[in-house]
Amino acid sequence: MLKYMIGIDAGGTHSTAIAYDENGKELDRAESGPGQINNDYELGIKNIAQAVNELRDKIDGDCIKVLAGIAGLSVVGNAPEVAATISSMVGNIPTRAITDSLLALYNGLEGADGALVIAGTGSVVNGRQNGSLIAVGGYGSLLGDEGSGYAITKAALQAALLSWDKREKNSLIDLFVKEFNVDNMGEVPAKFYNLTSPEVASKAVKVAKLADNGDEDARKIIADQAHLLARDIIMCLDRYEDPKPMRIALTGSVLSNNAMMRSYMEAEVKEKYPDAVFSVSNGENARGVIFDKSKDYRYFTNHNDDE
Repeated sequence: MLKYMIGIDAGGTHSTAIAYDENGKELDRAESGPGQINNDYELGIKNIAQAVNELRDKIDGDCIKVLAGIAGLSVVGNAPEVAATISSMVGNIPTRAITDSLLALYNGLEGADGALVIAGTGSVVNGRQNGSLIAVGGYGSLLGDEGSGYAITKAALQAALLSWDKREKNSLIDLFVKEFNVDNMGEVPAKFYNLTSPEVASKAVKVAKLADNGDEDARKIIADQAHLLARDIIMCLDRYEDPKPMRIALTGSVLSNNAMMRSYMEAEVKEKYPDAVFSVSNGENARGVIFDKSKDYRYFTNHNDDE
């Protein structure tokens, strides 16, 4: 009988479950709603189970394990209980629950030691060495997320507002006045505060394009944010034991699409760690199930059947 495994990337907008055979070949996939469990625990778990069960119905075989990378798990905590709950809803298949960023780490490094840098709406640096994990950043838009789309937009907007107050010329002023469809910068903050985090982050693309076109004000924003992200990467590398793994995978919309940002960031990291090797991570993060060697998979057990 065909044996297969399921990885599921459960995020804030949707959940993607993918089945792989024992050689790592994709067999099929299923999509469901948001799997972020700190916003709505029951709905998130339900959507995760729904995607897994859809695959089980499609594939004639024996599912040997489910690895669920779940947004918001670090906030909710109690990963073993989460895993057991999912297992109870998917036919008692051995299940492991981890953060979505750790799932991305497994995929980006293909099971090897090293670091994964995520910079999209938010940002975080995760390192792995000899089974131990290191996390730097990832504290959200108010406390961190350096080098993220949100941070780029916020820094550019702050620079534009400062120039506006000084009545200095700054092309970022023109950018935001047009972007927010207002008469002047004084009207921008009220509009900004009504945006969601992804909406704020999406405007970073315009800042990056301005920088690519040679604008110095925009270029400085990109350079400053690249410096902060490089700082976080260096902190992660500093915390490794010797010999330090030098493989660094990059993922997220900011790092996938912004060559200037990557160039500044990589150059700064290599000043201290010249052996660092960077690569852009491709593929679905659900693929991380192929590379997870953990034995910590939980079966659902009925806690009332102890006798």
